This record gives sequence, C-alpha cells and structure tokens, in this order.
Amino acid sequence: MEKPFCIKLVATQMKKLSEDVIILSNNENSPIESPEEHPEDVELLTFVEVYEELCKFIKMLGKIFEFVEKDVREKIDLLRELHSSNPDGYKTIITMVYSEKSMDKKEKESGAIAILHLNRALEFIVEFMYAAVAASNEDSIPKICKECYDGTLAKHHPWIIRTAVKVAVYTLPSRDKMLEYIRGDHPDESLIRGHIDDVVSHGKLVHARINTIYTVHELHKIA
Repeated sequence: MEKPFCIKLVATQMKKLSEDVIILSNNENSPIESPEEHPEDVELLTFVEVYEELCKFIKMLGKIFEFVEKDVREKIDLLRELHSSNPDGYKTIITMVYSEKSMDKKEKESGAIAILHLNRALEFIVEFMYAAVAASNEDSIPKICKECYDGTLAKHHPWIIRTAVKVAVYTLPSRDKMLEYIRGDHPDESLIRGHIDDVVSHGKLVHARINTIYTVHELHKIA
C-alpha cells in the first residue's frame, strides 16, 4: 500500500538538493577545464526521490491529471533504471550529461530529456503549490492553476495540451480539500506552511541550478 503524501519529506529532500553544493573534480565524467563552465550540480537520485512524493501530489489533483502523473512516473522509473545500470554515470545531473554525450539526443532512453521535462514541471508545481496555499477559500483554484500554468509549462506545450489544461483546471479539488491532503495527519497549519515555504524556496533554487546546467551544455532544445 502506497504511503500518503508527505510535505515534510519533500521539504527536507528539496532543501538537501539546494544546499548540497556538488562541484565535481575533473575526471572522465566531467572534463571541464574552466570553472566558469562547471555550474553547481544536483544529485540525481535525490531529485528522483523528491519527485516520488510530488507524483502523489499530482495524482491528488484529479482523474483528468492522470496522464501527467503517468508521464512523470515513467520518467522516474527510467531515471532509476539508468542510475541502477550506471551509478557513477548517473550520480548527478552533470555526470549524466557527459555519460549521454555520445547518444542521439532524441533517444527515448535519454535521461537528459527526462530531467528536462521534470524540471519544467517542477517550476509549475512549486508555483501552484505556493499560490494555492497563499490564497483564501474564496479565491478560484482553477484561475490560480491556469495562471501558474500559463507562466511556466504553457510555453513548452503545443496548442492541444494548452487547450486540454483549460478544461482540466475546472476539475481540481477545492482549496480546502487540497490543504487537507497536503496537511495529512499534521493539524498544525503553521508548520505545514513552513514546509511549503521550504519546498518553494529550495525548489526554485534547484530548478535554476538545473536550468543553468542545461544552458551551459545547450540542452534546452533537445525536447
């Protein structure tokens, strides 16, 4: 039986990702001569573990979001398989980039493509989670979700998906139900808000760090 969503776990792991600054030394996985070309790194398996929890949050958003959860789950499973088959090559985002340099960038088994999509989604998730919690019960959750989507994921999606999202937002649970799910067995709302603040602030740092890696290695257009 799947364990319930735990916002504290997401906050703890996200904080670990943002505060554990990994600077790889020069080796076969990171042949960088100039420090300016070597951005701060992100541990891949911890990033995947964060998404294991976030996947539960996506699932909570309703049946019409099942296709999103399924896509995220497939990417999580792929990254775990890649890490299992090559732990050193898939230890961090940067070692993954170098491990896949010889691969066709459009290959389905590309971890770089999986991380790119997950990082784009991360920006939306943290923006929406923060906005939903900061809102009042009188505010429109569909409107909040649509605004967060338009400012993040929409720029990466074709018209047909953007249109589907316009419909999907109206099936979202109420703000009360969403907070109840996030809160779980913890009645202290101020503590939960603290965890959400951590998820948002550290999540933005992790997103920016991965974005920088993809900019340095010119990977934003691989998918």
